[in-house]
Amino acid sequence: MAGTSISSQLKAIKDVLNVSADPEPGRRRPLTRPSVLFDAKAAADIDLDTILNIALSGLEVLISMEERFRNYKNDLFSYQSKELDRELVGQEENNRINASISSYLRLLSGYLELHSSLKTLEYLIRRYNNNRWKFLDGVKTSGARPPREVIVQQCIRDLGVLEAICNYATPAKKIQPSKHVIGFCTAVIFEVLGLVTIDNNIVKRILPYVNSGLQPGARGLNQKAGALMIVSLLAQKAALGSNVVKSLLHSVADIARVEAKERGDLQWLRMSFMTVITIVQLQSVEIIPKKTMDVLSDIRDISGILSGLTKDFNIDKFLAVFLDSLLEYSASDDLCHQTLLSIIETVPVKVYVDRIVSRLLSMSMKISQGKGTMANRFWFLSVTSIQMKSRGAFYNFLKDAKLQSKKVSSGYDFLCKILDEHLDSSQEISNPKVLFALEHSEAEIRRSAVLGLDVVNILREKANASKASYDISHNAL
Repeated sequence: MAGTSISSQLKAIKDVLNVSADPEPGRRRPLTRPSVLFDAKAAADIDLDTILNIALSGLEVLISMEERFRNYKNDLFSYQSKELDRELVGQEENNRINASISSYLRLLSGYLELHSSLKTLEYLIRRYNNNRWKFLDGVKTSGARPPREVIVQQCIRDLGVLEAICNYATPAKKIQPSKHVIGFCTAVIFEVLGLVTIDNNIVKRILPYVNSGLQPGARGLNQKAGALMIVSLLAQKAALGSNVVKSLLHSVADIARVEAKERGDLQWLRMSFMTVITIVQLQSVEIIPKKTMDVLSDIRDISGILSGLTKDFNIDKFLAVFLDSLLEYSASDDLCHQTLLSIIETVPVKVYVDRIVSRLLSMSMKISQGKGTMANRFWFLSVTSIQMKSRGAFYNFLKDAKLQSKKVSSGYDFLCKILDEHLDSSQEISNPKVLFALEHSEAEIRRSAVLGLDVVNILREKANASKASYDISHNAL
């Protein structure tokens, strides 16, 4: 009995000592604690004061490298923070803490390879319970780095994780993510997009990150390259909304213009241009918006760039849409008109002659109703720049079944009137209607044209021209 009594008393004393040493009386001390520095069991035996002192030593090293870390010394890492219980403070205070932690982590992202950074993270985990994602439990237990495949799969299961990673890598005010963070985020997005069916829910979560990389003032080539790669993949795998397509087209075109103006790396210019081409060829784009066309037309030597790309890539669909857009805006925009002429002269567009002539005729006829002189000049300058036989295209236009007979007649007369004003008066046959008839595909029309020729007058005019030439030469001698 005496032995039992003594054992009971010793046990009671031990319990009292344990309770008095417990930093959280009334709670049973956990067997393990989340940690980035220590083994989970060892971390459970380290008190909060020790963790804070470790964090402050790491923070001092970070302050010596980046002064902005000092802002958090009297906030997240203050001695008063030891008494904080997030479950007892209000929502407003918790929101403030979250914002402070978020800004700190953004700043810390460029220094995560340093051991001092891990020291500060240890306190954030212990004091503010930052270890909120269950899927990382296995990593915390093993202490190994989480495989990217695990993070990618979690992003697919929970788009909130994908959004958090994108937000973490998106620049905010004066905080710029490191190249390691940008590279990691781009790789995760790329792998996620490659494994899922892309819908609007995914697109809206990654667009802020993509747009930040497409801004003219974006810092770092990694961010710009990542954004262009993601845009190309989105264009390949998803049917994007029209507003998204317009926004991406304009942003990428602006990058190309900046590269051209700054005479930067030709590879960047080609890469941004190929991204524009990818969007146009793979998305539902019939006409490129005017603002984007203004940007593209402002690019130095755009015709030379496109001519080079046609040798390396199949950009036929883009050229068709680009030419249609230039034709659409050329009648009222001199810059687009000059770009159109330059493209026709420089880029191989032979396969588009019928398309160009047909559009030119349609537009010129519309313009002629109120601005005949403008239509005349617009049509003639454009068509004469093609520098190849295009009368077959004229016939195709005039024989279009969709045109009413009255419109065909007016179109034919309008075409002949324009050519009549610009044809060289020294030609043997100056009547454009006769010229068209002589080259018509139907034999009967050619026969009628020949029978209708005034041969006597033609020969007389030719003889007079020869005599005048002889007189001029004789007088000169």
